[in-house]
Amino acid sequence: MFRQSPPQVPMALMFAGVIPFISTAGLMFVWRDTPQLKVSMSPWLLVYAALILSFLGGVRWGIEIAKRERPRFAELGPATLGALMGWGLVMAAFQQGFPSWVFVVMMIALVLHFLYDIVSPDVPLWYRRLRLWPTLGAVGSLVLAAILLSGS
Repeated sequence: MFRQSPPQVPMALMFAGVIPFISTAGLMFVWRDTPQLKVSMSPWLLVYAALILSFLGGVRWGIEIAKRERPRFAELGPATLGALMGWGLVMAAFQQGFPSWVFVVMMIALVLHFLYDIVSPDVPLWYRRLRLWPTLGAVGSLVLAAILLSGS
């Protein structure tokens, strides 16, 4: 709990988890002049972002239920909201043809979850520090996608 630098395995896996964000947004950029190819990457990026948002909530659930015999709603509730928000955004995107605003809202959800994690005294310090760079990679990818899709 008092370790300050992230262990190597979580650090490697967390950075590996950024690869789908960066590669998908990168393909959208490469194919920016071919609308059909560019837009075809939209579901890949958005669904992956929703999965990560759900995963982050699961991390918080795991921390809470491991620490307490009677887990607190104040911790489990917000952790569940990410999965619900991600699902709602994916459904909205499929229904509306992947508008850029969906990517912006997903980015906001990831930033809010990051802030939720870094202010929590319940998560290890190393985890809070580890979350910065992957969050920036995910957010940057979603911003790029939103910009590219706004011109479609």
